[in-house]
Parts: sequence; structure tokens; C-alpha cells
Amino acid sequence: MRGFWVFRPTLYQSILGPCITHRFLMKNLQARRSMSCLTGLIAKFFIAVCLSMLASVNGSTVTEPKLVPAKPQLNLILPRGVQRGGQYTLQFLGARLENSAEVFLYDPSPGVTVTGITQVDANRIDVAITVSADCRLGEHVAQVRTRDGMSDFRSFFVGALPAVDEVEPNTSLSEAQSIELNVTVAGVVENEDIDYFRFAGKQGQRVSVEIEAIRLGYMFDSAIALLDQDRFEVAVSDDTPLTKQDGWFSVVLPKDGDYFVTVREASFRGNGDCRYRLHIGEFSRPTAVLPAGGKPGETLKLKFLERLGGAGPGVNWVEQEITLPAAESFRSGLFFTDDKGISPSPVPFHLSPLENVFEQEPNDTWPETPALDLVAWTQGVALNGVIGTPADYDYFRFQAKQNQVWYITCHARSIGSGLDPVMHIFGADKGTLAGNDDNGTPDSFIRFQAPADGEYYVRVYDHLLRGQADFVYRIELTPSVPKLTIGVTRNDRYSQERQTIAVPQGNRFAVLVDASRVDFAGELELIGDNLPAGITMKAMPMKDNLTSMPVVFEAAADAAIAGAMVDFRARHIDPATNIQGGFLNLADFALGEPNNRLYYGCTVNRLAMAVVEPLPFRLELVQPQVPLVRDGVINIKVVAHRNEGFVQPIHVQFPFRGPGVGTTNQITIPAEASELLYPLNANGAAQLGKWPMYVIGFAESNGPAWTSTQLAELEIAEPYVKMEIERASVELGQPAKLYCKIQQLTPFEGEATAEILGIPPNITINTPLKFTKDSTELSFEVQTTAASPVGKHGLFCQVTIMQNGEPIVSRAGNVELQINQPLPPQETAVPTIQP
Repeated sequence: MRGFWVFRPTLYQSILGPCITHRFLMKNLQARRSMSCLTGLIAKFFIAVCLSMLASVNGSTVTEPKLVPAKPQLNLILPRGVQRGGQYTLQFLGARLENSAEVFLYDPSPGVTVTGITQVDANRIDVAITVSADCRLGEHVAQVRTRDGMSDFRSFFVGALPAVDEVEPNTSLSEAQSIELNVTVAGVVENEDIDYFRFAGKQGQRVSVEIEAIRLGYMFDSAIALLDQDRFEVAVSDDTPLTKQDGWFSVVLPKDGDYFVTVREASFRGNGDCRYRLHIGEFSRPTAVLPAGGKPGETLKLKFLERLGGAGPGVNWVEQEITLPAAESFRSGLFFTDDKGISPSPVPFHLSPLENVFEQEPNDTWPETPALDLVAWTQGVALNGVIGTPADYDYFRFQAKQNQVWYITCHARSIGSGLDPVMHIFGADKGTLAGNDDNGTPDSFIRFQAPADGEYYVRVYDHLLRGQADFVYRIELTPSVPKLTIGVTRNDRYSQERQTIAVPQGNRFAVLVDASRVDFAGELELIGDNLPAGITMKAMPMKDNLTSMPVVFEAAADAAIAGAMVDFRARHIDPATNIQGGFLNLADFALGEPNNRLYYGCTVNRLAMAVVEPLPFRLELVQPQVPLVRDGVINIKVVAHRNEGFVQPIHVQFPFRGPGVGTTNQITIPAEASELLYPLNANGAAQLGKWPMYVIGFAESNGPAWTSTQLAELEIAEPYVKMEIERASVELGQPAKLYCKIQQLTPFEGEATAEILGIPPNITINTPLKFTKDSTELSFEVQTTAASPVGKHGLFCQVTIMQNGEPIVSRAGNVELQINQPLPPQETAVPTIQP
């Protein structure tokens, strides 16, 4: 009986006494099918009493084992932003959020504190937070840990201005929603919707407007505008170099009166997911900072540039002396602050150890100033300037040593500048040595190896020879330094599927860890000394020609259900190199046309790990006792250990294979089956050696619930035997022979089998044949018939050698068999007899 009745004989005997046994109950259940209605009711009552008594002993009812819920899913956090210095309740919306236990925050600095979690339903939890008055402004990243897994991470924003909700109807000038300045409006743009907001302005007053739309994580290409009370357009913004698809403008109002800010989708294709945060106030909105970088903790004089429209002067430079933050508390840029407020988003800024050097005008031709000595600046140097006028060229001169490698990167778009830089390197003779326009982005990059000791020039200009007051650039010249970064391989291009580590109690979970090496080679190993309690890690070193390695995490059966954010790291296997690197993971938040291009994403630098509820099955990979040889195949046995009553199909995959090894994408262990054979094959150039391997699998339960096997080892070896088979040709209906010369490469014990495969129909071959390590040749008998297919046929010989009780199977040789039509009989000429 499966599905409802689950019996525990020893418990039943202890409850009902020795006279009532499991067998007795089973017989009564089977007899119940033929009972009368009354007898059936009595039987049902009797069994219900038994189960009730059992429940009173166990404290719970007896049910069939079930899968725990699959990985929780977090889709959205509402509201999308809050003001710092307050207490709020955020709605975390998604799926499978029951049993929520913790909310992880990725920001290393204090500022947002989770004070409570309230379960609303399976698709929503309410998270109470406290935001300190000095909390870091901008985007904050959160992730939910339930007892069953880790969700994707999503973000919300912390701002400086009080929030105001959009109130409909506000879709026309006459219905415009009245607001005060210095607020953040939270709203939604529907299809063909335009939202209007009215405020009172004074002549000469600076007003800035900035929208966060696509940065909220949805493909919302917004457009904003400012109208005066006569409906004339004062300012408009769609896309900008600083905030990409999110617009902004700063204007000086030309007169007293009412002004209107409009928000719409650029193509009027809004929907309920087109949320925005509209910042309207007297704050400054700098478009650039010079220099755009400095040393952590350094006190530096910075020039912020603000472009003003309307009745403004056009460009306004403000100089401030700022002490730069420490690297660990720095996010991505600097928020400008003055007596009117704080800019809603930062100006991009680089914290780096590089010395700053500034352009000295005029420098639009070959400079005569002393050359920068890169040899003296061992960490490099940053060249800072502005392409301020059309057709402006900026030159710098530097010294370098022969064969020393320098990375020369021109940052412009990456720091919010509208400059599209083109960069060239010249020798002392002013001959061009290298150049670059775009390097995957509009910014330029050159890897420069000095051909000799001496002086060199670097030049930068705009691709279209434009110039503008805020076309700031920062050229970083850095020596070649080894760099290492690791991450978890993406399983889905558009999601964070299996990008966290959720290990079931008493079970395993595995991922592929990617590594990016820059300017070094060699094997890598992972550092697993800071994992959460109860989790251990198994990983072999990553070979120097690979960029990914399999890693298996295992949780003890008694491990506490808990989690942590881990500073996951890797290092060069040779400690003398002192090369280490940390974790980075990029999530795609906003994708759009064309071809799901990434418009906005979010990067985190820690890995979420957790021990979760146990699963009703485990997977085990049986360690093969023989190698997989080149041009060979092997079947890897995968065993499913199922809890009693668990009969779901289990879908298994073989994610990692050494170079030259192939297999199928996925195989299913049928319901109630306990094992399968996973086929692998190796081509003739498969890389020799011992390779890690594992299998990962899932069963469906309102989504996939994943586990993995242990980490095992697969050896790739040369074939033991090769065959040289002579080409054969035969006429229809005639016999032939295939002569094989055996090349013994690795000695083996016992008899091996050689089998001809790929045999066409209506042809017989006396295959297979046996041979030993001492055999030197084989001969296969071929017999054709009148119905055999005419033409050339490719056959191959498969060899099977038994070792340690397991087969070593390889393709040992190929041969061509040609079948010909018989020649027509020749006619005999009859001699002519002369009379």
C-alpha cells in the first residue's frame, strides 16, 4: 500500500500488544477491499484508532516522506527605497518564502539592521529594518535564507530625502500632483502613462531632478522633462553618460511660477513593473569630478563640475577638500554635499594607490616637459585631464624600461564622462606603436610592452573630435601584476540559479567555481577555512590550463540549520607566489533589446552558504576501478539512496568533464529505481591524467530540490590496444577477410574482445573474436549476399578489456569495406567461317 498507509511494525506491536502485528494489519487492509460497506467502515474506524494512538506516542501523524520546498525565490523588495534615519517595513515578494529564517545584507558597513521577519504567506515576508542616520546612501543588497535554501539577491535603495507616494490621477497638466521641493517621489508608469508633478519655483533658484528607474532592477527606459506654467520645455533628459538609461538635469529657473516635472516611459510602453524614484530638490547634481580617483584615506582637493540649464551659467566648478574613505567602506563613488543637500547618486570615483598627475595646458602636441618616470612609480600613475574643447588632443610623456609590461587604461564612460576616448602610444621618434578605440566598452585599453629603454608618448582625444567641459578622463598606467578572481559558474544566463551554496543536512551540494587569472599561470586551490559550522569542502587543485573546478560541500547530519556570508577565496598552489583572489558574482537585473542585452546588474563580493533541511534522497557516485581511455567509453554508476516511501524521479547531470571528454546533458533515474549508468566518452586528444568528477541531481517539489554525489576521480589514459585493419573489397555474394594487426600498448591480463561494429545489413562477420596480450593479429571472416548494399562502408573495431572486474572499452581502429557489383560476363566472339 503506497501513498496513504505507512506502517511501523515495532511501534504497532508496542501499542497493540503482540497479538496485533504488522502482518495482521496488512492482511486486514487487503481483506478490506472485499468487505461489506459496514465491515469496511468498522475497518476504517479501527485503523484510524491505531493511527491516532501512534500519533499520541510519536507526537505527530504518520505521513509519506516528502521533498522539502525547493530554493526560495525573491523577485522584488517594496518599497524600492527608504530615507535614512528611520524604521521601516519592507515587503519581500517572491515564491517559496515559507520558513524564512534570516535576511542577509551584503553591505560590510553598518547602517541597515534587520529587526524582525513576519511571515505573511508563502510568497511574502515583511522585514522590519532600522536605517541609521549616517547609513551609506545608494543601493543595498539583500538575500533571504529559509530553512530550505537561499534566495536570489535583490536590492533596495537608501536616500537622503523624505519619500512621497505618487497619487493618481496625475496624468495631465491640470491633474498634476502638487509636491514640495526636496522630496523623493515613488511612483509607477503604466502603458501610455505620463505622470505630472507640480511645484512652486523662484527666479534664479537651482532645481535638480534625477530619476532612478532602470537602476531599480527592471527594464524601464524612462524620460523626464521640466515644463514651465506656459507649457514650455525648460529641460529634458532621457539617457545620460553618468546614469545610463536614467535621466537627470539641473537648471536655474528663469522666472517665478509653477513648474511641472513629467515622467514617462521613453516609448510610452510602461506597465505595472515600471517603478521609479524621482528626486526633486535644490541639491547639486555634479556630472564629473576631477581627479576621478585618489588614495584611500587621503585628503584631496576635488573639483566637482555641474552643468546648469535654463537661466544658469552653463558650467559650475565647485572645489572641495575631502578626506577619502577607507577601501572597505567605499562602494563606487562620491556623493556631493553642499548647503542645499546631497546628490541622490554618486559620481564614480576610483580608490587606488596610484599617484595623480594632472595635464598642464597647453598639451595638445608633443610635450617638452620632463617625462614621467614609471620605473620610479612602481605601483603606477594616473593621468587626469579634460578634453574641454572640440578637436582637443592631450599628450603625456613617460619613461619605461625595455620589456616591462604596462596596462594603460583610459577611463571615461566608466567614470560617468561623455568622452568617447581614443588612445595611442608613440615612441621617442613619434612613430605609432599601439592604439585602441573601444575595448568592449567605449573606453580604451592598451597592453604595452616597451620595446626598449626610453621615452614614450600617450595621446588621448574624442572619437568624434568633440570637446566639453565635463569630458573628464583618467588614464591609469599600472604595471603587470598578477590578479585572481573567482566566481560560481552560471547555470542560467538570466538568473541566479544555483549561485549560492545550500547544503541539506547529512547530504552534499556541488558547484563549478570559475577562476580568472591575469598575468600568471599555475594551479589554484580554494581556501575553505572560514566556512559555516558543519560544512566541509572537497576540491582538487584546478589545473593551470583550466578555468573552472568542481567543488563539493558536505553538511554533517547534526549540522545546525543556519547560514553565513563567506569571504570565499582561492590562491596559487605555490605559497611563495603570494597570489590570492576573492569572490565576485554579477547578477543580471535589467535585460532588454536587442538579444536580452544587459542594461543594469549588481555585483556582490561574498558567497552565501547555508545548511538547509534534509532531503529524502542522497546520490552516490561509484568510483570506477578502470580508466577511460582515449577513443573510449565508460559507464559511471550513480546510486540513489531513497528514504522509505520516496519514489520521485531524480534528474541527474554530469557538469564537469576533463578536456576532450563528452557526455549527455541529463539522465533521469525513474521513480522507484535506485541507480543508473552515466555514459562518458573521450576523444583521441582527451587530456591525460586524473580528473575530479561528480554528479548533481534534483527532484521536483514545486521547483527543483538539488543535491550531489561525493567528489570522485576519473583517470584518462592511453588506449591499451590499437588495430591496423587492412582495407577490404569484395563482390556481392562473395566472402572476404578483414586482417587486423594488433598493436599492444599496455599489457593486460586474460582475454580481450574485439568486435566489428557498423556492419551494414545483409552482411555477416564472425565477430566478436578473443585475443590476449600476446596476440599480434586477428582475421575476421566477411560474407556478403546478393542483397548486400553496394558501395563503401566504414566499419570500426571496438575492443573490450576486463580489469578489476570492469570493462575498458575503446575504439581501436577503423576500416573501409567496399562491396562491388559483379562484372558482367564477357561475350565470346564466334569465328566467321569463309566458304
